[in-house]
Amino acid sequence: LSVIERAVVAISTHTLTQELRQQAQREAHTLKGSLGLFGLEEAAQLCREIEQLLRASDGLSQSQVEQLSRLVKTVWHQLGTHTLDQNRISIADVSMQLETVQLETVQLEEMPRFVLLIVDDDVALAEQIARAAIAHNIQAITVTSLAQARAAIAHTPPQIVLLDLTFADSAASGLELLEELSVQQPSIPVVVFTAQEAFVDRVRVAQLGGKGFLQKPIAPTQVVEAIVQVMQHSTTSEAMLLVVDDDPAILATLRTLLEPWGFQVTLLDDPTQFWDTLERIHPDLLILDIEMPGFNGIELCQVVRNDLRWAELPILILSAHNDDHTLQRVFMAGADDYVSKPIRSAELVARVLGRLERSKLRQKLRRLEG
Repeated sequence: LSVIERAVVAISTHTLTQELRQQAQREAHTLKGSLGLFGLEEAAQLCREIEQLLRASDGLSQSQVEQLSRLVKTVWHQLGTHTLDQNRISIADVSMQLETVQLETVQLEEMPRFVLLIVDDDVALAEQIARAAIAHNIQAITVTSLAQARAAIAHTPPQIVLLDLTFADSAASGLELLEELSVQQPSIPVVVFTAQEAFVDRVRVAQLGGKGFLQKPIAPTQVVEAIVQVMQHSTTSEAMLLVVDDDPAILATLRTLLEPWGFQVTLLDDPTQFWDTLERIHPDLLILDIEMPGFNGIELCQVVRNDLRWAELPILILSAHNDDHTLQRVFMAGADDYVSKPIRSAELVARVLGRLERSKLRQKLRRLEG
């Protein structure tokens, strides 16, 4: 705020230079976004008012100059009475926001969350796990041999496999299938579920890329909970996000919010490099600021939608404006979702997770229809 304070003094003494005014405007704009990201909505709104007054600083009346000074002091007070700890994102916040987001796509959410292939010759146990999976809205397919598993994967690729290592009627090991799946593209996560206790098996499973090792006996509900946890990690850890904003400070803040959730985040502060970056990293989701010099977020969104290769790439638009006209422009350009600034951390993460999940559901639906 020091630059803004200097600008206020300069305005009062009629010594404000164009350079100082531009610096103060940039600082107010940066603070507006950064404070919003950390949930300090009131302080962010004050910075928005400061930015608007600075843009008209040549013609400010004495009362407006005094208002500007009061706004700066109030922001200082806001920063002094709030701590980041009070506004850190929590899993509970995200869960609540995610429930709200999911209500928007009831039809898609009625589909199974994902398909689980259970490979185990213990039929009774496999059926118990399948019933527990259904209770979690997971479609479960059970097979009793490696040959059946290979056929099932070829016919309808599952999103995850629960694999036993031993079979009573065969000398073959489940490690053979795990090794095959470890080199398959696209990859299918595998959780091993076995009564074998040898440490060497655990090592071999890890070497072959297994995502989990469950020791029998274990309750079917615990098995399903482990499966869900692996799938949630898989959904985020493999997701590449491209975030475009001309403000490096906001980009850095977005990185700190998103990376702890396992996302791979690529930041871009130069919109002119957008297309080269898009084609180089092939992101799973775009986050675009609506207000940028050169090319704005609406234009970038339109460019993406004009290329059929990216027709279904999820796009989130960030903007400080939430009026009807802005929303109409956002969705007419082809954006999937909109997050208003000041950004609530939990809402941002929830909407990213929701869009990624919906994208996976659409891909699964196309595979089933095909």
